[in-house]
Amino acid sequence: MSYPTLLAALAAARHWTARDAVAEFGRTAERLNESYRPSERQWERWCAGEIKVGPRPLCCRVLEKMFGRPVAELFAPPPLIAQDSPWPDGYSAGTYWSRARFVPEPGSPMDEEIAVVADDSARFARRVRRVDEHALEQLDADVRQLAYDYLRRPPYFTFRRVADLRTEVFAMLDERHPLEQERRLYQVAGQLCGLLAHASADLGHPHEADTHARTALVCAELTDDNPLRTYVRWVQSNVAYWQGDYRKAAAIAHTGRDYAASGTALLRLASQEARALAATRDGSEFGRAIGDARDARDSASEADEPGVFRFSPGKAAYYASEAYFAMGSPGNIRQAQQQAQESIQLLANDPDDQGAELLAAARLDLVAAHLAGDDLDGAAEHLAPILSMSPEHRTMPVVQRVWKIGKQLTARPAAPAAVELRERIALFAAHPAATPEVLPALE
Repeated sequence: MSYPTLLAALAAARHWTARDAVAEFGRTAERLNESYRPSERQWERWCAGEIKVGPRPLCCRVLEKMFGRPVAELFAPPPLIAQDSPWPDGYSAGTYWSRARFVPEPGSPMDEEIAVVADDSARFARRVRRVDEHALEQLDADVRQLAYDYLRRPPYFTFRRVADLRTEVFAMLDERHPLEQERRLYQVAGQLCGLLAHASADLGHPHEADTHARTALVCAELTDDNPLRTYVRWVQSNVAYWQGDYRKAAAIAHTGRDYAASGTALLRLASQEARALAATRDGSEFGRAIGDARDARDSASEADEPGVFRFSPGKAAYYASEAYFAMGSPGNIRQAQQQAQESIQLLANDPDDQGAELLAAARLDLVAAHLAGDDLDGAAEHLAPILSMSPEHRTMPVVQRVWKIGKQLTARPAAPAAVELRERIALFAAHPAATPEVLPALE
């Protein structure tokens, strides 16, 4: 049989009834010096995935202690796992699958299975022949698909597939190949390391992101790949930005512009530099940078940049919105609101740019602008769909943006609506795609 959540599958593997599970929950809670236990009906709702928001933090701690897994995994559809792992009857085992491979969206388990079977076919084609033009074309096609998947699937889904393919390419590079084939393999390896850097940053692992980024830059140097250089420098700048080192973020983006000669590369780095400088409140430098970003947006050329390797006008608009909001004057706040509205419209109408995280970021800029204009009702309206995002899409940039909204709301301690929103934000941040420990307390 199949199970709607990993929680249900693990409970079934232990042959628990709802009463058994609640009793074990109570015993675990007592070991944590807590006395709460859910009802049997509540347990059944958890197992069925019939919840609109996650359990209270106390319950999350108990569940994670019971099963040794993050709550985000327990409430996700169950993975298929390796042959040496015990599992309930009805689940096929296969060495290809690992505990990190989860169904990307509840209700669509075939999507990942189809993708994984295609991966197996591609792997077989690469293994049974020497590296030739067909194998290289397959690698290029794989990278393109992964770049599109990154915008549409949860980061952990893409991360494992990118890592598996990168391991294969590294193994190919251990052998001798003609110079042109070797160059193309290094190019693919660099693109995959760039994607791993991006995913690691989104999942809240900046050190690992920097490690992958440095490897990607080595590959870019070996192949003189300017688009890869600019993409990776943007990732490194983002890592510094979300760690609060805005000067470093601006400097990295600025130096990366030396390689931004085509496509949307200049738009990416100019937009990043502008929002980093805005965070420093350096008005003179911000004016120059936002002007460069505006010019780059007007002149961005069409190029063959698949998925996340393309920096869309919609994304540039929400970067501009975030930058204007950081500058803070009434005129800048109006600009921030206008740019956020434009970003939402552009992203919604762009078939190649449908990422949930991108739309969430644009909506959060609009929320921030409404709050700055003392419009709590408008902010709540735009915040509602974001707080309903499933945990696997709650990347660290999204969670940190939501957390900033929560800090803005602390300025309204007596407003009942603000109190409710802060409580919902705290619950949202407790179940990110990344670990919540990197966030400060929301006072």
